[in-house]
Amino acid sequence: MQDDTAVLKSILVEFCLERITRFEDFEQIEASAHQDVLRTLADAMSEALEIFDDRLFADRPQGWRVKDARSRSILTEFGEVTFARRVYTDEFADRRTYLDEIVALRPRKRLSPGAFGALALFGSEIPYERAAKMLFRHCAGDVSGMTTMGVLRETGDLLEARAEDRRRELFDEGLLPCASRVSEELRVETDGIWVALQRARGRGVEIKALCAYEDKNAGRRVGVVHHALVGAPKRFWEESVAHLAGHYSLPDLKRCWTGSDGAKWCTTLADYLHGPKVVHKLDPWHVNRAIKTAFPEHEDAAPLFDLLHAAKLDELLDVLALRLETGFGDEAKTKALIGYIRNNRASIEADSPSMGTMEGTQAHLYAARMKVWGGAWSREGASDMARIRATLASGERLPVPVREAAFRAKDRNRRTAILEKRNYGYAYEMVRSDGKGYEPPAGHLMPLSTRQPFRGMFNPLN
Repeated sequence: MQDDTAVLKSILVEFCLERITRFEDFEQIEASAHQDVLRTLADAMSEALEIFDDRLFADRPQGWRVKDARSRSILTEFGEVTFARRVYTDEFADRRTYLDEIVALRPRKRLSPGAFGALALFGSEIPYERAAKMLFRHCAGDVSGMTTMGVLRETGDLLEARAEDRRRELFDEGLLPCASRVSEELRVETDGIWVALQRARGRGVEIKALCAYEDKNAGRRVGVVHHALVGAPKRFWEESVAHLAGHYSLPDLKRCWTGSDGAKWCTTLADYLHGPKVVHKLDPWHVNRAIKTAFPEHEDAAPLFDLLHAAKLDELLDVLALRLETGFGDEAKTKALIGYIRNNRASIEADSPSMGTMEGTQAHLYAARMKVWGGAWSREGASDMARIRATLASGERLPVPVREAAFRAKDRNRRTAILEKRNYGYAYEMVRSDGKGYEPPAGHLMPLSTRQPFRGMFNPLN
């Protein structure tokens, strides 16, 4: 392989040197070399596939016959590849495309596996139409934004199926996965972010998101794991814990610090993560925002912040009660602030390590792509995009669909039955029946006109 690479490098050096000598302008050199290399690579791949198809013909399975030869075009990361390959009929008279099966090209799909993954990556960062144009800018044919949307939806379905498998193995079957990290402490931050819903009024749809990490090093989180979806809290937590189990060894986990804005669904990790001590800490950013909302003026909010940072909640509540009695500030907002502090007092006073990174995560990871001007999502599309971006932010690769089984279940059963019949060795076939066996012929012995008067002879009880 190294010798092949060396030969290829030598050819490319001569190729680039020729263009440098011809143009003496790096912009033209770069554009010409890039286009010619991609075009040549696509042509070479087409020719190589046809040569490989010839080799498969020489080594085709016994009983296979060539039906015809058909052309196929696929879009790759380096351009469109068009090739002709043989179509066979196998020993069961089924149509087979041997080359497609060997190299795992999905039937009736235009994108290669590499192009599928690249388009999912592009579409997770920029609008669908723009993603297709950027990736396939070297192809003659246009690729629509609907193709990008279809890729992202299929990728989201694969991620959802993988998450469901993890959840079922952990919570239904009790199987722990092999974790890649070991830590006694874990910090888990959760929050919801709302995005616009297509053809709907109101707030939209909520994306439930989680960010977990074991520590901070120079302000940077270590061992970050993200998970996000649109769905019920129970599903979110079970999928999230199952995802964490693949990264962190749950039996070795001793303490888990959770941070949130105080929403009820954000504080229920202890119901799904058993074993470690779970301590919930209210995100200081939300407490500060609640005070700033009630008292926007700096001189009014400053004394309240001092009491909050000094952990003197009783004095803080007394000051708020006095302001409420004297009519200082907005009455409704002051009452809301008092209720917020009282309901979340245990979480405010909880001792925990530094967290408070979820707001920035929501802004950069989800809002930057999904809260764009004029954009709206379906419920399924929002969940798919959230799963994709969370997967990429966790350092994981996006799944690529594999070629399905060559035959459906009923076709496999039919082929198995034919094979069993051949192996049985008899020239005849026993017909299976669900009937009652032999029955004597039944019918009326009298014409229709005379049947009714004699019914009593056969039914003497009537």
